[in-house]
Amino acid sequence: MSAPTGSHLSKTAVIAFMLGIASPLFSIAASLPAMYIGLQAVRAINSSDGRLRGRRLAIVGLILGAAFTLITVIGCVALALLYLQDRSHVAICTNNLRQIGQGVNRYRDHHIGHFPAATVPNAALPPEHRLSWEAAIMPFLSQGEPMGKKWEKLAGDIAFQDAWDAPANAGPRRANVAPYLCPTFVRAFSSNEPGLTSYVGIAGIGPDAARLPLMAPDAGFFGYERILTLADITTGISTTMIAVETARENGPWAAGGPPTVRGLDPNCERYIGRGQPLGGLHRDGVNILWADGSVRFVSDREKPTIFRELARINR
Repeated sequence: MSAPTGSHLSKTAVIAFMLGIASPLFSIAASLPAMYIGLQAVRAINSSDGRLRGRRLAIVGLILGAAFTLITVIGCVALALLYLQDRSHVAICTNNLRQIGQGVNRYRDHHIGHFPAATVPNAALPPEHRLSWEAAIMPFLSQGEPMGKKWEKLAGDIAFQDAWDAPANAGPRRANVAPYLCPTFVRAFSSNEPGLTSYVGIAGIGPDAARLPLMAPDAGFFGYERILTLADITTGISTTMIAVETARENGPWAAGGPPTVRGLDPNCERYIGRGQPLGGLHRDGVNILWADGSVRFVSDREKPTIFRELARINR
């Protein structure tokens, strides 16, 4: 059927259509006007008694505008949920490291002012086969809280005189210890393998940092043989790292050596982030446990030279 004589194409219908087409590019800045103008155009055309054309153009613009507005809203909600989830994971991770810090300091209280070494002392075993410092502080995790009883029981099952991978420790080493697991790591990196940790102790600078003597310039908080007290940390306890989260080369919490203690590569240009030695679990930075027991978030833009200084105990 031909259009009535004198009818003409609605300009608002054309504008609605063009805005609808532009919605994928300009998002809500185009989709919302497309909806409003398209609806106005349809109303005007329906009440024009045939003097206006372009109803289909207006409807297409309205539908495209509505569709991309809905997509934008869903996308914003999804991003907000991801952000809230990440903040929740950061908070849980912060609490985990705080519990670890309390365990380290309770260990010191029970050992004449000495912090735990990188591994449970055992002269008959090389460090990589000894139990880790995370095993050593197990009796002191969440002490005084209901969950603390669970970790005390697990500590009672550990054969501290044996290697971490000895048959006597087959059961304990496969236990998942909640304070040693960042929730982001559990969801994205653990592959359901039991007994892993997402936190590593800092030994200082260099691949052999854990073997350095106490007064070495590159020595850090954890060493295989060195015995550390508060007085030995001359860099300041609020600026000396104890432990950091990582998503790289994670191993068992019970294992001595690289799974639980590492020195920083002196030539690394970026320490924090996805695929880097540390972090990679949270947006924009990493949670760090400091020697004063506090936990602070450090940006992934931290200069490597400054970060290396935070790994040392000696000025």
